[in-house]
Amino acid sequence: MKIFYKTILETHTHEIPKIKWSRFIGNIFHVKNKEEAESIIKDFKEQNKDATHNCYAYTCGTNINYDLFGNLEITPDYFRQNDDGEPANTAGKPILAQIQWHNLHNILLIVTRYFWWTLLWVGGLIQAYSECAKQTILNAKIENLEITKKMKIVCDYNELWTVINFLKKHDAKILNQENREKTTIEFEINKGKKIDFSALNVKEMG
Repeated sequence: MKIFYKTILETHTHEIPKIKWSRFIGNIFHVKNKEEAESIIKDFKEQNKDATHNCYAYTCGTNINYDLFGNLEITPDYFRQNDDGEPANTAGKPILAQIQWHNLHNILLIVTRYFWWTLLWVGGLIQAYSECAKQTILNAKIENLEITKKMKIVCDYNELWTVINFLKKHDAKILNQENREKTTIEFEINKGKKIDFSALNVKEMG
């Protein structure tokens, strides 16, 4: 069984109607890791210095787990939320909650606020940031990507085509092949695939 996760590959911007004259604009990005997310945040803040707040949340990585009933659960390796000067847990937390509610992974969502002299108080802020995050997600293109793992096989040259055909049969993607005394094949395969490599006379795998 192949395992997929939901994400958004195309950067998307969405602005909701003004709330008590404040503007709320969502920007969503696909990120592969924490470093990429933090780099985008840094550049975004630099480009949007005039904003009152640039609040955000992101998740990185995909861990596969099963609950007590055998149901598949996908959890992130790392996540972060930030209120950027708004009262604690009124911005980053509701943004993250929307990412989690829609079961998205490898996502950075920044909600920019331009304040206009009318306070929203705690409840109003939570609702505003949550709604902006929600509408940004709903108006973006959600896609399914495979959860894969990278592996390596070292085999004798006379086993090469047997190995390659075996990998292709199981929908593995060959990333690199190096021919020396032995042939090393690096490949990527869906984590949900259960493959018995004992049929191959491989010397190393890992």
